Amino acid sequence: MIWDEVFPKDRQPTMDDIAEFSGEFKPIWLDLLSYFETAYKCKPKMTYSGCGGKPGWNLKFQKSSVSFGTWYPMPGGFDFMIIWSYKLDTEMMLLAPTLTPALAKEVENAWDFMKNGRGLMFHADSREIVEDYKRMCAVKKAPAV
Repeated sequence: MIWDEVFPKDRQPTMDDIAEFSGEFKPIWLDLLSYFETAYKCKPKMTYSGCGGKPGWNLKFQKSSVSFGTWYPMPGGFDFMIIWSYKLDTEMMLLAPTLTPALAKEVENAWDFMKNGRGLMFHADSREIVEDYKRMCAVKKAPAV
């Protein structure tokens, strides 16, 4: 199943559609969604991207001026894109060795983002990687819980 074929631009998915599409990842997805609503008091904004790299509907999470990234539904998980400012780079690099090895390497090799910071895209298909993502978001803004 390809996300942008199942839900083309003229067929916006519901949150239930996203949960079902994620398959066995559904309980982790629902927990993560609940976490962001509780810890950051934010709800996702659903947008459509025609970008060649990740076309289709995605979710953006933001609280005030802090962006927690973009979530791209995938069968059995999600792809996440997160960007942080250069002023958070030292803290993110200190966090990196405590992350799962593959994600730690991604953080260390993060790309420059429009001369404003660094970013990366990674696939999450386990609770462990999602917990790492939450810890990366906490570097950007401490959760309320």
